[in-house]
This record gives sequence, structure tokens and C-alpha cells, in this order.
Amino acid sequence: MNKDIIYFWKSVLIFVCLLTIVDVTIGIATDRIMPKMPNYSGQMAKDNFRLHKLDTEVVIIGSSRGSHHYVTKQLSDSLDAFYNHHLTIYNAAIDGKFANSNCCAAEVIIARYSPKLVIFDLSENQLRGDNVSDIEFSAPFYWNDSIVHRYLNNISLKERILMKSSLYRYNGKLFRIAYSFLWPLAEDDGYLPLYGTAIDTTKINKSNRNQPSSIELNSYKKENFENVLKKYANSDVQLVVVCSPRFRPNDDNQQLYQMCKEYGIPFIDLYDIPFFNSHPELFKDAGHLNDEGAHLFTALLFEKLKPNLENIVLNHM
Repeated sequence: MNKDIIYFWKSVLIFVCLLTIVDVTIGIATDRIMPKMPNYSGQMAKDNFRLHKLDTEVVIIGSSRGSHHYVTKQLSDSLDAFYNHHLTIYNAAIDGKFANSNCCAAEVIIARYSPKLVIFDLSENQLRGDNVSDIEFSAPFYWNDSIVHRYLNNISLKERILMKSSLYRYNGKLFRIAYSFLWPLAEDDGYLPLYGTAIDTTKINKSNRNQPSSIELNSYKKENFENVLKKYANSDVQLVVVCSPRFRPNDDNQQLYQMCKEYGIPFIDLYDIPFFNSHPELFKDAGHLNDEGAHLFTALLFEKLKPNLENIVLNHM
């Protein structure tokens, strides 16, 4: 055999061995570090906190609309006044983490402990499309959490194979992990206010408003959400699905409503509200309320929750 070919394959073998050593070393080190992240130090720390440390009686999960729309202190004060009893609460919603990530969080939470109320902010459009990258955000917990492990494995055979590599699981995340330890944040209640407004009403397209979407739901996302509905329907933990306001949306939540109805899970649809549609100054952008709008929404949500509050919480206290 040609010496150059032998040299080439030896070099490849050495490279593969070194890469494997690096991969295994990073995996062992980071897998041990992840559970020790400070609780309030960015998105990765918040994901770790809600999956493995959160123990409040009331939990809010969702994407950016969850983190920016639910004023935790205001909702807490309203619940405390209603019951004359303090309930601990945390807004565990994370920007950019959509249906898959939050379904996973909802399952992990109920498997670990029993809160009295979980509010899941979700719009039907999150159950459409093929993008599942939001659940890959939880890839660092692949070996530490069986539910995360299942969610990632169920994406595809390719994903199942790639998840065995630590370099793949931690791709783009090592800096965030280091940042969490170097610059931990002060304790908060999870609510992230937005200020001002950037909506230009002259550019809003009104022609297709209120048209039901005929787009089928993604099978992976639909299955994940149905699993959550089943688990909560068969538990002592009350789940309430809420769709918070969007400025003049052009879709609806009919399929989402039907899924919740099938499993007996309360669904509060505040997605397309005339009051909010006529007040663009209450929105930071078309998809997110600003702080003023969030306070008004939280007050409205509490009023919508009121008729069910005794069933939702008191019978589990």
C-alpha cells in the first residue's frame, strides 16, 4: 500500500480519536456543570430552573408572548386577594421557545412535582410548520432528563444519532453557560416588560383578518401537545391554556380550541380582542404587548379565570 495512503488514514484515525476524546470530555464536564447554573442568568439558566428546580404553586409557561404578557406580581396579588391566601408564582416562559420546548417543560414539571395551576400561553400557529429547533435548546439536558431525552429522540433518527455527540448538543451554548456563571442576575419573578411601541398602523394588512387557517398542524408538535393535555387531564394539576393578544391577527385558534375541549382543558382565547385591536399603543410590536398592555391583559385574564378559580385551585389546596 502506498505510504501516503497509510499516512493519510493514520492521520484520520488520530483526528477521530482526538475528536472523540474532546467530545467525551466536554460532555462529562458540561453535563455536571449544567444543573449547578445560577437560577437567574439568562435563557439557559431559566430553562434549567423551570425543568429541575421550580417549585411554585402557580406556573406560567410559554414563549416571548408569555414572558412579556403576564405580569407576575399583578397576577399574584389578584390571586392572593381572591383566596386570602398567598400562592407562590413564577413566570417560566422563555423568549423564542415555542410549543415543543414548553410542552416538554409542562411534562417535566408535572413529573417532578404538583403545582396547583399551570398557565400555558400558546397560539395555534405554534403547532404548525416543521421547525423544531426550540426543543433543541434543551439538548444539554439530553442525558440528565428522560423527558427531554424522549422529545429529542422523537424528532428523527438523524437527531437521535447526533444527540450522542456532546459537541452537537452544546453547539452554540458553551458561551451562554459560561456567561451564566460569570454574570449571574438578581432574583426575579420571570416577567420581562417591554416599553414603547413600534407599530405603524398604516402598514397593517386588514384584508385577510379573521380567516381560519386551513394549514394542517405539524404531527410532531400536535402529538407533544396532546401528550400534555392527556397527562394534565389525568392529574390533580389544573392546566389552563391561554392565547394572549396579538394586534389584528389574520388567523384563529379553532383547532387548538377543539383539542383542549376534547380533553376537558380550559382554553381562554384572548388572541383577537377588539379592545386591543383598536389600541396599537398597547403593543411593542404586532406580536407583543408592551408593559402597559401587559398590565391590562393580566387584569382581563384574571377576570376570565375567576369563574373557574375555585375549581382550579381550592380543591387542591
